[in-house]
Amino acid sequence: MTGTVRVLVVDDEPLTAAAHAEYVDRSPGFRAVATAVSGHTAVQAVQAARRAGRPVDLVLLDVNLPDMSGLDVARTLRARGESVDLLVITAHRDVATVREATTLGVVGYLIKPFTYAVFEEKLAAYRSYRSALGRAGAVDQAEVDRAFAALASPVRAAAPKGLSAQTLAAVTELVRGGEWLSAGEVAERSTLSRVTARRYLEHLADRGLVRRRSRYGTPGRPELEYAWAG
Repeated sequence: MTGTVRVLVVDDEPLTAAAHAEYVDRSPGFRAVATAVSGHTAVQAVQAARRAGRPVDLVLLDVNLPDMSGLDVARTLRARGESVDLLVITAHRDVATVREATTLGVVGYLIKPFTYAVFEEKLAAYRSYRSALGRAGAVDQAEVDRAFAALASPVRAAAPKGLSAQTLAAVTELVRGGEWLSAGEVAERSTLSRVTARRYLEHLADRGLVRRRSRYGTPGRPELEYAWAG
């Protein structure tokens, strides 16, 4: 599934809703299309967007709302046949709330307060999940496993000893673009040498975050190329 992910931000505090919308817009591949400060306006916004042919893909859903709980919003949306994905953002840490959210099919649970880095990581995980299940037709077990693993684990790999976290993040963003890239092509698009680029790519491949394959049709022995596994 390609294209920008359309996001509705729901929070009873207007300033917080605006801040989260700004976070969304800073995250590659996402756009905040509206905010809502109550449960009823959130439900109306999702339905209106679908009827207009511009459906919301993801709702960032607070639990504490003035007219109904965020979990009641989720129940209402499901009862009305809305299949929009839901990511709960709340200060609630009790197990009962987490379990109830899980039964409603949420794709994530983010506890306030949090940093932008944590927020963006959650969205990136969702994007990988969405990509894995984004095509029509049947999927195999490996594709299903990758989709759920994307939600359960941070997308960004931690940099081991000898690798720079900043460089690893930069290589990750390059290879997540959707095309197959060789180490030489990654090097050309960054400030890295070919050897260094391959080292980072191999680390990502060893972690299962990228796929590798041989590229034929070039002089000499086949060259390895890499693509994001999501």
